[in-house]
Amino acid sequence: MIITLTALKEKLRRKELYIVSVIGVLILLIFSTGTGTISIDGKEITEYETLAPILLVVVNAVGCVLSSVMSVGTIPSEYERKTSHLIWIRGVSQSRYHGELALANVISGLASEGILFIAMGIFAAVNDKTSELLKLIPAYLIIAVNIASVCLVSTALSIILPKIAAGALSAAISLIGIFHSVLYTLKDILGGFGGELIKYTLKIIPDLHSVQTQAGKLISGDNADIHIILKGLLAVYIFTAFIFIFRRKEA
Repeated sequence: MIITLTALKEKLRRKELYIVSVIGVLILLIFSTGTGTISIDGKEITEYETLAPILLVVVNAVGCVLSSVMSVGTIPSEYERKTSHLIWIRGVSQSRYHGELALANVISGLASEGILFIAMGIFAAVNDKTSELLKLIPAYLIIAVNIASVCLVSTALSIILPKIAAGALSAAISLIGIFHSVLYTLKDILGGFGGELIKYTLKIIPDLHSVQTQAGKLISGDNADIHIILKGLLAVYIFTAFIFIFRRKEA
């Protein structure tokens, strides 16, 4: 766990963690204080029950983007600083090394998500919905499936690809997952080769949107679809396996 703790301390010194978290919290607080509004068909939506699932979209998107940014550079940075050589001297295997660095990525991602959910809690309190606060706990755990998935796939890609390529691909995976439902509709509109390309792309990339929707259902008082959440957990399992399967050569 020393490797994980050291990596976490390193992340605390990175500006991305604070910049993206602050932006996400500001967006949530703007709505919680009534400064910002959302309108549907010209009608302002101000009720907590309606706004909360919408704001979960912001939490999911900001959390996934931040997780991708923070995770993709962890392993390449360690190899660039030659820190890995000190690890090998101590008899630590590469699989364990990568695994602990991946764990640090997941923990930092979940911590950032926690900050965003604290802002959601403030939003509930401001709207006199303290009785709804307990619903944020299972919602957090469901969104955590997406956060872990993005952290792990970004970490795995950074093992086998150059930093820029891994960053671009992990960002693409995150965005496709977040806008999964939109792209699914676009697939039907396009048809032909473009539609088929989108169709097969969506089959191999986790549906982050559907998982986030289940969190929204819980907040709204509806039942979540366990099958969708299990599919998200399966993606987490697969990406975790990649961490231990992929190898990286010393520079």
